[in-house]
Amino acid sequence: MIVSRTAGMLLSFLMSVYALAAPPPLVEVSEPQRGLVRDELITFGSLRSDESVMIRPEIEGRLAALHFREGQAVKGGDLLVSLDGAIVRAELAQARANLDLAEKSYERAKLLFARGASNAQAQDEALSQQQAARASLELAQARLEKTQIRAPYDGTLGLRQVSVGDYLSAGQDMVNLEVLDPLKVDFRIPQKAVSQVGIGQSVEISLDAYPGEQFRGEIIALNPRLDEVGRSQAIRAQIGNRDHRLKPGQFVKVSVILAERPQALLIPEEAVMPLGQLLFVNLVVDGKVERRQIKIGQRLRGKAEVREGLQGNEQVITAGWQKVSPGLEVRTVARGGA
Repeated sequence: MIVSRTAGMLLSFLMSVYALAAPPPLVEVSEPQRGLVRDELITFGSLRSDESVMIRPEIEGRLAALHFREGQAVKGGDLLVSLDGAIVRAELAQARANLDLAEKSYERAKLLFARGASNAQAQDEALSQQQAARASLELAQARLEKTQIRAPYDGTLGLRQVSVGDYLSAGQDMVNLEVLDPLKVDFRIPQKAVSQVGIGQSVEISLDAYPGEQFRGEIIALNPRLDEVGRSQAIRAQIGNRDHRLKPGQFVKVSVILAERPQALLIPEEAVMPLGQLLFVNLVVDGKVERRQIKIGQRLRGKAEVREGLQGNEQVITAGWQKVSPGLEVRTVARGGA
């Protein structure tokens, strides 16, 4: 019994000596970094042409000539399509002849009225016929101009739906014309976010066709009326597309940038220690552990944004904080070091 008690005391003594001789625990530390952090609203939308029109004839007639190639870039005013104008030119010639006759008749009516050989009614009727003939001439000239169909503005043509020799009716689709730079982005946001979005706000879009790339633009219009079914607001942004890489109709992911903090304080996410509803980090100050409460903002790609609690020059324990307590002396090694 005495031997057993002696052995126990000896074991306790040896353990105490070992504890005194054991080195302080080793922890990994890292200093906070500064970086860009954004508050974003993520949604989805579609690209649309800045301007889009289907070229159609205003009068019926046979298609005489095409003056463009499919997919061609054109300037506003460029001639695209010619309709056969033989009938319209004949109508124009007839209208000129009728006007010439009406003007001569009016001159004779004026002369007779001046001599007292005619009454005012005959003169008025001659004047009316002259005005009607002039209007018919202007109508014929306008119809002749309509046989030459031109581009309303600069853009890129699509695929034609007609061929030379086709007889076209008024309003028949011929070819679409698209303005590709800039492009519009139409998307919706939920009603709870309406107060956070305004005209001029920046957006970024991404799409599967160009993985890893972001295209930046800005909001240009807000629909003042919310959709009554989905309780969402329609929004339109504008994206530059000088190289025409983006195409109307593409489905895109839209990030509405609500706020940007280019000098946000970032620490590794594994350094954050949750205790109940609060968050803490363990620091190394003068070789000892100090626990400090923090408030975090965004979490992104393995990092946490610290909004309150740190200045930026501290040593934050990123690995090993589970085995230390405040006031304990520790040894440190840089995060990721041997």
